[in-house]
Amino acid sequence: MFNPFKWVVGLVYGDKRLLALIMLINVVGSAFGLYYYWEQLMMTPWYYWLFVPDCPLYTFFMIFALLFIAMGKRYDTFNVITAVGLAMYGAWTMFVLIYFREVYFAPQNALMSAALWISHCGMALECIFLLPYVKKASIVSWVVAAAWFLLQTFMDYFVPFTYYGQTMRLHPLALMEFYTQGMSSFGFLAAKIDTMMYITFAMTFIFPALIYAVSRKWALAIKEPGAAPGKT
Repeated sequence: MFNPFKWVVGLVYGDKRLLALIMLINVVGSAFGLYYYWEQLMMTPWYYWLFVPDCPLYTFFMIFALLFIAMGKRYDTFNVITAVGLAMYGAWTMFVLIYFREVYFAPQNALMSAALWISHCGMALECIFLLPYVKKASIVSWVVAAAWFLLQTFMDYFVPFTYYGQTMRLHPLALMEFYTQGMSSFGFLAAKIDTMMYITFAMTFIFPALIYAVSRKWALAIKEPGAAPGKT
């Protein structure tokens, strides 16, 4: 049966120009993500910066994951973390945009939010480019990846700091939480943010298991970028 995902993966790895295009898209996405999180980064102590820009972090990792693959290098744990991060935080953002639609799809934000929803759908799907490479990763790589995502989620929600006398956290909705404190809508939004905390913790278990299961069923022989004809 024709599988469009495997066809796309084979097509991209078979053409260096397409591989370079995917890398370029991730460069642009990472740069925009840094811009998007800039205000939050400037409000956050520098030693927590790694835990602030969740989505841009994994698109940034993807640039190097593809670069290493193009160079014939194999870093299983890095590839696993990147694949899970792309899928998990891409899906997370798609859900958040809908769940907080009263904010993100208000008339003044709707166009940007629609573009973000589409781009994060692409982000989640691009984990397929790493599936052939994480298929052979050892269980140690998967355990390390799962531990990393648990740590990241713990840091996001349970390591607060103070900014100008107000408590602030590291999660991606921290600016919304910070600026609505004291407003009539705060209780409603705070309850939804707490719900997202539980959903995020659930995703840290679901997505490593999901990517592991999908990768084990990924039967695709691909030509390594730069390999001689006939080698896979």
